[in-house]
Amino acid sequence: MASYKPKNILITGAAGFIASHVANRLVRNYPEYKIVVLDKLDYCSNTKNLLPSKLSPNFKFVKGDIESADLVNYLLITESIDTIMHFAAQTHVDNSFGNSFEFTKNNIYGTHVLLEACKVTGQIRRFIHVSTDEVYGETDEDAVVGNHEASQLLPTNPYSATKAGAEMLVMAYGRSYGLPVITTRGNNVYGPNQFPEKLIPKFILLAMRGKTLPIHGDGSNVRSYLYCEDVAEAFEVILHKGEVGRVYNIGTKKERRVIDVARDICKLFSMDPETSIEFVENRPFNDQRYFLDDQRLKNLGWSERTVWEDGLKKTIKWYTQNPDWWGDVTGALLPHPRMLMMPGSTHFDSEDGKETSYVSGPNQTRMVVPTPKGGSSPQKQSLKFLIYGRTGWIGGLLGQLCEKQGIAFEYGKGRLEDRSSLNADIQNITPTHVFNAAGVTGRPNVDWCESHKTETIRANVAGTLTLADVCRDHGLLMMNFATGCIFEYDTAHPQGSGIGFKEEDKPNFIGSFYSKTKAVVTTLDIFLFDSGFVCVLINSLQYFPG
Repeated sequence: MASYKPKNILITGAAGFIASHVANRLVRNYPEYKIVVLDKLDYCSNTKNLLPSKLSPNFKFVKGDIESADLVNYLLITESIDTIMHFAAQTHVDNSFGNSFEFTKNNIYGTHVLLEACKVTGQIRRFIHVSTDEVYGETDEDAVVGNHEASQLLPTNPYSATKAGAEMLVMAYGRSYGLPVITTRGNNVYGPNQFPEKLIPKFILLAMRGKTLPIHGDGSNVRSYLYCEDVAEAFEVILHKGEVGRVYNIGTKKERRVIDVARDICKLFSMDPETSIEFVENRPFNDQRYFLDDQRLKNLGWSERTVWEDGLKKTIKWYTQNPDWWGDVTGALLPHPRMLMMPGSTHFDSEDGKETSYVSGPNQTRMVVPTPKGGSSPQKQSLKFLIYGRTGWIGGLLGQLCEKQGIAFEYGKGRLEDRSSLNADIQNITPTHVFNAAGVTGRPNVDWCESHKTETIRANVAGTLTLADVCRDHGLLMMNFATGCIFEYDTAHPQGSGIGFKEEDKPNFIGSFYSKTKAVVTTLDIFLFDSGFVCVLINSLQYFPG
């Protein structure tokens, strides 16, 4: 098989954990290659991860988002990129259970932008898409043969589902447009530079602080761990020897239960595992085992080099020598951290609903961590409303009422369907309550919605639900102004009877597309009301069909 020789490589997500090791390795080993790295510097990225390459003449760092089609096209053309190694993704399973929309946006839409840019420019000779072993779903506990590359994809959590979805796009562009794609699916990776939301660095930092190590469930879940430098070498091999159209598993046959990982770390820190390990509530779903057949990659000449004991000692040594690499990571060390993923900032929700406070780390990212139990109680916060729908009738009235009552308020600048802009509004305005009076009602009337269904769904359904989810993540009450145009008279509510519809009644009018979208959202908002973060206000209007 002829070896592939790239010239100009774009590595996405290269300030993150695995990609930084790959980038540093390629910069070091191949001075004739130009390595351009693209990263938006999210909470789990750090430019310090790329310090070994910083002064190299064949290295270039670009801060930017793969979701920006203009930026991606510009880079491909101006840097004459012929090879893409696509690592950029949201990867932490715990986060995906609470912030799944962001995973869809980053992992699927971001990948789609890259693929489309490759199609448009027509200059890419290799597109290496980095996926995960989790797309296979759970492996049977008694299986002696691991999942091979042709195994069915059965993802079980929002993270792995988005990675599987991205894989389908990659495969489709390979088949439809002849894009030279290669996909990798890897086991868990550990080593220096990893953000401590992941198991091994979290346990190491907690052990360094003399804290207990929290284990989800009973610790019987089995995982396979590869040292980061071995994985970087695997990507080096796949880059040069991988066959277009193939999938390659990057795995190890050496499996470990989570409880055994914790015990090994306790041993190296001279801690008693009986008193240093704490069993906590499990994830909503926690795959019991991932097991891969990696023979195809071994046939290219790769093999695991680092034994578990040596890799773990190297990792512990690095963290003890670099305890402040990530700044203040108190929130990441919680048993169940929840993050709001935004470029340039980090936000952790406290698990127990306690008040939170901002802490700045040396890398200038912001993180919210629980206020210490012994801290002074905060003063009662005055009201401040964040209102969406400034140009609408109800939104305008809300602003007038706030002015008359002397209530502080600001109108939101973000678009409801853009989660990052909603997060930015909340970060900048710091409201106590959110009022949503935004939506498409028709221009000049609801008939407009019949011929503009995409715009109507985007605003009335996707936008409203995104805002509700963002408010939930921030612990804010959202007041959503709905409509009575989702009901029509029926036998239980005859015209002139004085019998009105109640909040729990199901919408029964489907005579207009506008009403359908509002009915869907009203039903889902009432469901979200059970979470305590959404209150639905249905205008006391009765709809007369015709």
